[in-house]
Amino acid sequence: MLAVVLSGTLCGILAPSLQSGAVDIIAGEKQGILSHMLTLMLSVYLLYSICGLLQGLCSARLGQNVVRRMREELFGKIVELPVRYLDTHSHGDVMSRMTNDIENISTTVSQSLPSLFSGVLTVIGTMAVMLWYCWQLALLSFVTVLLTFLATKTLSGRVRKFSRKRQRFWAS
Repeated sequence: MLAVVLSGTLCGILAPSLQSGAVDIIAGEKQGILSHMLTLMLSVYLLYSICGLLQGLCSARLGQNVVRRMREELFGKIVELPVRYLDTHSHGDVMSRMTNDIENISTTVSQSLPSLFSGVLTVIGTMAVMLWYCWQLALLSFVTVLLTFLATKTLSGRVRKFSRKRQRFWAS
């Protein structure tokens, strides 16, 4: 699944560069055959779509395998529980907890992990492409993002302190 996520992310990062090349050919700023560029661009977008489909299939299969294994292990644990535990807890409560917890884990495995990997790889890839095209502009962007992060962190800390004081004032 990681290979599929990596391939899809690379295609997603490469596609805008190909679009830029096609626009440059149309504008006459770059030499090349437009039909070749468009064919390459179409191929990359098609591969991107296939990777998205494969990612969904792989993550669904992985999620189902995790759920199956966890249900088997949980059933084994419930069978080993003392009768006293089962008598003091309602069957619906035990089943509800099992079902809810396993579904949460399944959702995390099948949706959140691939999205996390894809997001991290996209950020790293985008930063690399930015540095490749114009490192000065990329560094300016990085500094701007860093300053925005620091300002947000500083301001949110002050707002949090003010909000706490205000809540204490209204509570008393």
